[in-house]
Amino acid sequence: MMFVNYRTLSTTFLLVVTLTLTATAAGVLPVGQPEYRAIYDRLERLETLSADRVDWQLGPYPLDDDRFSFGPFTQFRNAAEQRVHMFGFAGGDVRASKGNSGEAFGSFRGGLVGRPIDRVFVYGSFTIDEELAEDPEYHGKVWRGFAGDVQDAFVRIDGGSFAATIGRFGSFWGIRNSLVLAGDSRLDGFGYRFRWGRLTISYRLARLDGLSPQHDGVEEFENRYFAGHRLDWHISDRFRIGGFETVIFGGPGRQIELFYLNPLIFFHGTQLNEGADDNTLIGFDFTARPMLGLKLYGQLLIDDFQIDKRSQGDQETDQFGATFGLYAVDFPPQCDVRLEYTRVTNWTFNQVLERNRYSINGDPLGAARGNDYDEFRLSLIRWLDDDLSVRLNGGWLRQGEGRVDAEWTAPWLATDGDYSEPFPTGVVERTVTGSLGLNGFVGDYLFVDVTGGVEFVHNRNHVAGDEATRPFAQVTVSAFLSTLVDLE
Repeated sequence: MMFVNYRTLSTTFLLVVTLTLTATAAGVLPVGQPEYRAIYDRLERLETLSADRVDWQLGPYPLDDDRFSFGPFTQFRNAAEQRVHMFGFAGGDVRASKGNSGEAFGSFRGGLVGRPIDRVFVYGSFTIDEELAEDPEYHGKVWRGFAGDVQDAFVRIDGGSFAATIGRFGSFWGIRNSLVLAGDSRLDGFGYRFRWGRLTISYRLARLDGLSPQHDGVEEFENRYFAGHRLDWHISDRFRIGGFETVIFGGPGRQIELFYLNPLIFFHGTQLNEGADDNTLIGFDFTARPMLGLKLYGQLLIDDFQIDKRSQGDQETDQFGATFGLYAVDFPPQCDVRLEYTRVTNWTFNQVLERNRYSINGDPLGAARGNDYDEFRLSLIRWLDDDLSVRLNGGWLRQGEGRVDAEWTAPWLATDGDYSEPFPTGVVERTVTGSLGLNGFVGDYLFVDVTGGVEFVHNRNHVAGDEATRPFAQVTVSAFLSTLVDLE
C-alpha cells in the first residue's frame, strides 16, 4: 500500500498537459538520492579538471550534456516520444553502533522518466520506506511499518539560455554542501535560470511545511513560503562568484507575495517598506580553479549583522554561516583529497516567529547541521573505476547547545551595555570521527555505500565530563531496475 501526495501528482499532470504545448525542454538528473549523489561526486571531479563556464554551481545538471557521464542513469536519455522509461530501486539500510541497538530499514523507490514531445522532460518518483515511518517530523499515514510519499515530480523545460523546472524537486546553489539551499531539500514550487553571456540569473519559489494547531500548537494554520534569487558572474573560465538573497515568509491566511516573485527586487528592503516581519538572508559564494585538478570554493551567508550600536537591541549577536574548502584531483593519480571547514553561529536560521525559521520539516534548507557549531572534514578518495571509490574520512566537530528550533529569548536585551556570548555556547560536545568506506556502483545496476569507523565523544549530549567511544557501521545496498515501455 502506498500513500502519496495526490495534489502534487495532479498539479504535475496539469503542468505536463500545459507544457507539452511548448516544445523546448531537456532532462536533468535529480539530486538528493544516494545513488544519484554518487554520480554527482564523479561530476565534481570532472568540474575540477575542467576550465569552462559551465554553471556547475546550479544543480541538478542536464542529462543532455554529452560532456557528462551519468553512469547507469545515462539510459534515461533514451526515453523519447511515445515511450516511458520506468525504473525502481529495491534495497536496505543497516546501521549499528556501540551502545545502540542495530537498525535495519527496507525501502522501495520507483518512478518514470518521459518526453511527451521532443525535449519536454518529465520525471516522477515515489518511495515506500520503513525509516520514513519512524521520522518524528512525518505526519502522514503508516501501513504495517511503512510510509510512502512522492519524492520528485517535476517538468523541465529548456530554451537554451533559459531553463525552468516546475513541481517537486531538489536543487543546490553555489556549492554541493550549500548552506543556503541543498539537494536533500525537495520543495514544491518552481525555479528557473537565465544565462546571459558570463552572467546567470537564478530564481526559486516554494511552499514549505506550514504550522498546524494539531502538531505545532498555533491557534490557526500558518502558511510558510521560501523565495530566493541569485546572480552568478563567470569572471573567467576558472573563476566564478555569485551573490544570493532568500526570504522565509508566511502567516495565517497569507499567500505568495507578488513582490517576492520579482528576481530583480531587493527582498530585504521591500519587506521593510511593506512593514512585514519576514526572515531574509544574503550572501555570496565562489569557485576558483587556479590550475586544472585544484578547486577552491567557499560560501558565506549572513542572517543578521549589526552595524549600528544605538540601542540595546543592536547588541544582538552576528548570525552567519560559512564554508570553505579545497578539492585536489589526481594527487597522486586516481586519488583525490578534500578539506572543508564549516562554521555556523548561534541563533543563525532562527527568528522570533517560529514560522520564519529557515527550515523544512525541522531540518535546515541547506546542508548545515543546524547552528552553533563548527566542523572540519578531511576525505582521501581512491577511485577504483569511473563509478566506484574507497574513502578514508576524518572529522572534528564542536557542537554547542544552540538549536534552530530553540525559543527566541533575545538574551542581549536582558543585559545592560555590551553583550557577547562564547562560540560554541554552553557545554560543548566535541566529536572526533574516523571512518573507511566503499561507495558507488558494482557492475551496472548494484549500488553500495558501506562505512565503518569510530567516534570519540567528549561531553556527550552536553553533559560535562561524559566520555564515549562509539564504533559504528552502516551498509546501504540497492539494486537498480529499469525498462522502456512503448505507449503506441
